[in-house]
Amino acid sequence: MTYQRLIRHVASGVLVSLLLAALTACQPAPASAPTAAPAIPSPTASPAPTPLPEPVLVKVNLGRPPQTLDPALTASPDADPAANDLVDNLFIGLTTLDPDTGRVEPALARSWEQTEDGLTWIVHLRDDVFWVSINPATGQMERMRPVTAGDVVAAVRRACRADTHAPLAQAAFVIRGCREVNLQDPAALTPAFIEQTLGARVLNDITVEFKLTANASFFPTVLAMPLLRPVPPELIESAGEGWTQPGTIWTSGPYTVQPGIPPEEGYTLIASRFWPLERPGNVEIVQIGFDPALGPASEMWQTQPLGLTTIPRTELTTAPIGDDPAYWLMAQPAAMFIAFSYETPPFDRPEVRRALALALDRQALIDGVLEPLGLSGIPALSIAPPGTAGAPPYGEVGVTYDPQAARAALASAGYADCAGMPSVTLLTGDSDVAAALAERYIELWRQVLGCGPETFTLQQDSLLNVVSVLRQRPADRQPARPGLIALGWQADYPDAQHWLAGLWGCRDLFPTAYFDQGRACSDADQRLAEAATLQDQDERARLYRQVEEAFFGPSGEMPLIPVYFWARPLAIQPWLEIAPLRAGPLRFDRWVADAALMP
Repeated sequence: MTYQRLIRHVASGVLVSLLLAALTACQPAPASAPTAAPAIPSPTASPAPTPLPEPVLVKVNLGRPPQTLDPALTASPDADPAANDLVDNLFIGLTTLDPDTGRVEPALARSWEQTEDGLTWIVHLRDDVFWVSINPATGQMERMRPVTAGDVVAAVRRACRADTHAPLAQAAFVIRGCREVNLQDPAALTPAFIEQTLGARVLNDITVEFKLTANASFFPTVLAMPLLRPVPPELIESAGEGWTQPGTIWTSGPYTVQPGIPPEEGYTLIASRFWPLERPGNVEIVQIGFDPALGPASEMWQTQPLGLTTIPRTELTTAPIGDDPAYWLMAQPAAMFIAFSYETPPFDRPEVRRALALALDRQALIDGVLEPLGLSGIPALSIAPPGTAGAPPYGEVGVTYDPQAARAALASAGYADCAGMPSVTLLTGDSDVAAALAERYIELWRQVLGCGPETFTLQQDSLLNVVSVLRQRPADRQPARPGLIALGWQADYPDAQHWLAGLWGCRDLFPTAYFDQGRACSDADQRLAEAATLQDQDERARLYRQVEEAFFGPSGEMPLIPVYFWARPLAIQPWLEIAPLRAGPLRFDRWVADAALMP
């Protein structure tokens, strides 16, 4: 078991000595000796020196090992959660998202401003953030050099190049020239072409200029993504793909990596003594192991002082986990939903759309369909997942399961007890999970609304074809497409503008919106258009809340039915506090461990 090997490895005397050396270096230096002659000491014995407190060490199991520690190569959090955890703690972003509220906050960037047209952004960096490494020979934590504007531009260039193979590169296409660089044959790319084409350049060591393709209020959110985190270009040049290996890596975040442990056996993260930002927590060492089968039911969870572990799929299918240890669901930036095709009757009627939404018991779907399959989710009442920049707090907007209201809404559309309602088709993907969910949707609609077996028909197709059908423009809809289309989606970037306008915006105001429901523009779309260029975060959040209320509230248009957000199940010991945290990567520098309760 890899986690057991990590524990044995960390217990070796040499590594413990290196850990203590690195942490001892974090202690304040003693005051310099006085210049005046010292007083004659009294004959009484000098007091014994106060020993340094033991560093707070927490061991965790993150399940599957990360695919990479390279920020540019990090996939979405739902696809590779451990990589996002490690990258977030090892590399500073220009901005960061508050893990509880989703609010964009400064990080490496002290401040930023943009021109009146919103196309040019000037970002001012801190001058006290350093590249840090632990010397494998001495165990000492060392400052390599400051993080500069050149590192930021180097990260943008890497993210945009096709031969970097950044899985989320599309999020950077808002930067002028990034798409063009990405489409170029990498063998034909020259430094001059990149310099002239890409809208990211150094103004001085602590100032970067960005040129955008459009006035994009969500740009600070994109700057928080791992994709654009600064990297040390000279280290990448000298070490190649091995630049993130322990003993080689330079880090810029609240933690750095202890050398001497093979990555396949885990990582030990040590709090950086050079970190200039606030550190709310007290955890100085995090030992990370990877064992997908280790959960709260395992002997190791009971016998080893693990503070946190992922919960394997096999344990989600058994008896519910109690409150001790805590069972915690971390929302991921992905959602399952059912979209309506507006030109397919009866879904041209908002009352019918609301009726179907009110008739879905989302928690019952999670309990009865997902968990028996070893999956987890959080009921979704609106579309932007928790932790999304600009989204309203979870649960404050949207409608819950209400059979009586569902039947009343259907009756108000002229289909009391489902009488006279046209037959409709529900299109979904061809996976077993998609089929199980779709069958349960239809079963609930029949039970709650009184529909007969002929009302709803299930149709399955490949995921690619389902997406293609939902993207169809009016001229391509021959024959008419199904009225209900069930699909899951992972965010391109974690901002409400993506979830509301980028995906579902009406065609006249948002011609590049990804999906086309045949929906006419409304006042809510006008608010989305206003929010697209608005820089005041509070005002943006106010508009997005109005839009979500107009779409998903009790009298909302209901363009789609949010079903559930994907979730990451964790077990947390009662002596470890990781909240407030509802979404995103784990933030070790915010953790507080109660040493008096730790085993």
